[in-house]
Amino acid sequence: MHSLIRLAVMALVGVFVLSFLLVGISVALVSVVWSLLQGRKPAMFTVFQYFRQASQQFSRGVWTGPTPATNARQDDIVDVQAHEVPPPLIGRDGPLPK
Repeated sequence: MHSLIRLAVMALVGVFVLSFLLVGISVALVSVVWSLLQGRKPAMFTVFQYFRQASQQFSRGVWTGPTPATNARQDDIVDVQAHEVPPPLIGRDGPLPK
């Protein structure tokens, strides 16, 4: 008897999960068709496009070697002589004491 109840609960959970899966797929298909009828790109494709662009941007320097573009950017770096900046003559509360 105990195993029969356990099997029934597992079947109900399976039906519940499958119904959520079908609802999600149907909502996604309706969204795609609605976007195409309005002449717009479907939102799910633009989201994946943003993810792909971001992953390419962040992985470009990590996974691949330096490209000519990164070498050109390194040539633009100029060293300057450091110097000390004098303190301001007037602080927030008025002139600084001497």
